[in-house]
Amino acid sequence: MPIDLLIVEGNLDSEILAAVFQGSPAVRRGGPKNSLKPQARYERERNGVEAGYVRDRDFDYEPPDDCSVVVVDSMINNLPLGWHWARHEIENYLLDPGIIESAIGITERDWSQLITDVAGQIRWYQIARWTIGQVRRSLPPHYELETRPAGIKNELQLPDSTDEPNSREWCLASIREFAARFEGYTFSDNIEANLDGRSRAISEKCLSDAASALIGCSGKDLLAGLPADVLDHAGFGNAGELRAALRDWVRANAKEAIDHFPEWQSLLKQVRE
Repeated sequence: MPIDLLIVEGNLDSEILAAVFQGSPAVRRGGPKNSLKPQARYERERNGVEAGYVRDRDFDYEPPDDCSVVVVDSMINNLPLGWHWARHEIENYLLDPGIIESAIGITERDWSQLITDVAGQIRWYQIARWTIGQVRRSLPPHYELETRPAGIKNELQLPDSTDEPNSREWCLASIREFAARFEGYTFSDNIEANLDGRSRAISEKCLSDAASALIGCSGKDLLAGLPADVLDHAGFGNAGELRAALRDWVRANAKEAIDHFPEWQSLLKQVRE
């Protein structure tokens, strides 16, 4: 089913994807990533708008095996409601060597070497961020600590017993179970094991390839790690100016950018069918 409205996170996403989609669908900034799904559902259920969303992958999901296809984030009525990027965030596409060569003239070879150098320097910072993300997505969200017993599905229903002993025991048992899940995931030995596992996944060898670095590392962190002399030589005072220039190039050359990314082509196809 075609999407009429695509809700995205920030201004950068909105500015780039509005140029990519050219009004089909319309693109609207929605704010924090966790608010996008409820907004899309609201538009569908309350306003009758065929809405969807696309959000950053961030550290909330492992990179997919196939990065040429946009990843379905959630479904509604057996159809996609939202998607998330295969790469970390929108900056990871702006930093692609092919885009860089077309936009600012640094060769793909030279930019690939630069990206791998920066990725190597921030490798352990990325490992730490991935490990925290892994723990965060393993923890039970607040709504799993319910204020009613599990068997109570109707808001106009009481448990069989509401006396002090039963109420006290249910309260204590619920919180103990919830706390035990936190303790297991945040136990220091488990964190050390997670760090070791992530360091093997994000190995120095892995980050010696620019394509892998752009999938495994945060694009904002890669931008922040660019040497000042490289930015200055390219005519930019800071990483923010480079990002703005790349945004403007993509907006002015959306067709070329779309042709460069099979994943963007995949998203276009899915939201228009």
